[in-house]
Amino acid sequence: MNQKAEKFAEMLKQLPDDNVFEMRETENEEDHLVLFRSSLEVRKDWYLPLVVFIDDTIYTIIRVWVMTDAVNDENRQRVRDCLTEMNRRYKVFKYYDTEQGDIVLDACLPESVENFDPEGVAVVIDVLWDHLKEQYETLEKTVKG
Repeated sequence: MNQKAEKFAEMLKQLPDDNVFEMRETENEEDHLVLFRSSLEVRKDWYLPLVVFIDDTIYTIIRVWVMTDAVNDENRQRVRDCLTEMNRRYKVFKYYDTEQGDIVLDACLPESVENFDPEGVAVVIDVLWDHLKEQYETLEKTVKG
């Protein structure tokens, strides 16, 4: 396991519920990628998948799949306009849509191994979570038209 992932895993052990994340080391020997999977409840019993990608590079990626198979030819421009507006307002993270029609939210934290702050990752996750609880309904309405 890479050193950043070790620091993050150690921080998770200090939490009251250390089973919030499922950790999986990948076969990627080059960057020693470790995935930390969890989910965020954005409304009662509605959870969005979250993955924290931690490897040997300076980048740590926090990714949330906000909606899957949601963007199509009919709503694509409307959804992209909404995502563009959110990207203008929120600097910590960025929305985008995938070729598969998913809406994804990413936060990228550049930190060297020496400066890696696992608590900072947790703070960004909390910011994403609060944002999604506030904005999920708006995104749903945009997708549905």
